[in-house]
This record gives sequence, C-alpha cells and structure tokens, in this order.
Amino acid sequence: MLRRTSKVKRTIGFLVITAVLLLSTLSAGAMQMATLNTQHIDSGILSVQYSVPQNKVTKIMLENGGERKFYNLPADRSEESFALNLGDGQYKVSILEHISGNQYRPVSTETLRVSLKDPTVIYLSSVQEIRWHNEMTAIQKAAELTEGLTTDDEKTVAIYEYVVSNISYDYDKFATISSSYLPDIDDTFVSGQGICYDYSSLFAAMMRSVGVPARMVKGYAPGVSEYHAWNEVLIDGEWKTLDTTMDAAYHQAGHKIEMFKNGAAFSVSSTV
Repeated sequence: MLRRTSKVKRTIGFLVITAVLLLSTLSAGAMQMATLNTQHIDSGILSVQYSVPQNKVTKIMLENGGERKFYNLPADRSEESFALNLGDGQYKVSILEHISGNQYRPVSTETLRVSLKDPTVIYLSSVQEIRWHNEMTAIQKAAELTEGLTTDDEKTVAIYEYVVSNISYDYDKFATISSSYLPDIDDTFVSGQGICYDYSSLFAAMMRSVGVPARMVKGYAPGVSEYHAWNEVLIDGEWKTLDTTMDAAYHQAGHKIEMFKNGAAFSVSSTV
C-alpha cells in the first residue's frame, strides 16, 4: 500500500484473488430464486435477480472459451449486473453455493449465446464493480467537468485531472478491507479517499457516464509490488492506459507525471 511518508512509495494494496474449487454435483439446495435477465445481452451485459441466505456465500461464474470469471452475489442486494467480456460465443452461467474452504458447487447452470457487433459498448454500462447512475454526485460532477467538451481526449483529461487532484489514498481502509469489498463510487467521491480499487471504479464510472468507453484493469503495474487496479480508456480507437492512484500520489506530492502510460509494461490479470 502507500505508506505514511513524505515521499511517494510505489507500492499499492488491493485484493487477493483466491482459487475456487468446483464440485461436480449439482445442488438442489439453498439458491432456488435466481433469474437471468438477458434484456441487455446485445450490449454484453447480464443482469441477475436473486435471493440468497445471509449465512451463505454465493457466487456467479461466467465461463466462455476456457476462461472463467467469478463474482460474489451479496446477500444484502437482490440484483447485480456483469460484463460478458470473454468474447463472443456460448457462455455457461452458473450460480455457485459455498460448501467449505474454497469449495463451491453449482446450484443452477444456464447457457447463453453472445455475439456483439461492437464489444466496446460493454465498457459504457453500469456493472457490479463500476456501479453508477445519473443521479449520483460523482456522475453529476462528470457532466459538469465535461460540459462543452467535444472530444474523448478532452473529456479524459478533465476527469483525470479532477480525480488525481481531489482523491487521496486511504491507508486505513487498505489495512481493514475484506476480499468481498466492492467500491462505492459516491462514497469515494464525497469522502475524497479510496484505495486503487476505488480510484479505478470512480474514474471508469465518470468516463462511462460521459460516453467514453473505459474499463477497470487488475493485475500488476511496473514498480508496484502488490495486486493493483488501474484504467484503460478508448480514444480514437486505441485503448490507452492510466493509473489515477499512483498519479494522485505523485501529483499531490508536487511531482509532474504523464497521464498516459506504457500499457505494455503492465501485467493484466482481468478487465471489467
């Protein structure tokens, strides 16, 4: 994480990814009320309405082309949306019930056929880790910052400069965060604090809300010793890399930095 020091340290904390072991038996148990909403599947977004017990950890697995993505279904919510960004093809969607340790078993499984004319539209939507709507304070600020701007590059600069100038790293949150944590965009915006997960979620949401495709990227960044999150934005047909977390630290310490990074120097584990 970023330490409490007058100098900028190139270490950022994030979440540890744990392995999920799937049992082959299909459960007829606790999770009987999950419905897949495919209304926005043409835009690469799958919504799930569900009801899960408070004492059960429940996940959804998206699988296509040999790749898998796992997401939690929080018991305090009843609907979540997820990006179908593993390419076109036949997706296997499974609801998983926790058994013990890292063991899960499928409660229900469905298949979906996905074929997108424009895969970039995925990165304009609200999804679980980048949850936003137009009434949010942060989203209203994005509209204000970009009013009158006509190019995606101009919009990117305006929102980037706001985030790196106004959001500070939250050292205490990193020390206490759990693996089930999800960013709250308005909380980050209003408090002016967050970890890299919060920075990247906030930036992506603000960019998406003004019509610029943006994604959160997770993995390892040059000079950053721990699992990290940053962003990519689509400008003139090219995905460009930004790291608002690190840049905020440098900017607030009075250092000059370049907004766009060398994406080839970053090691990507997943994108949202």
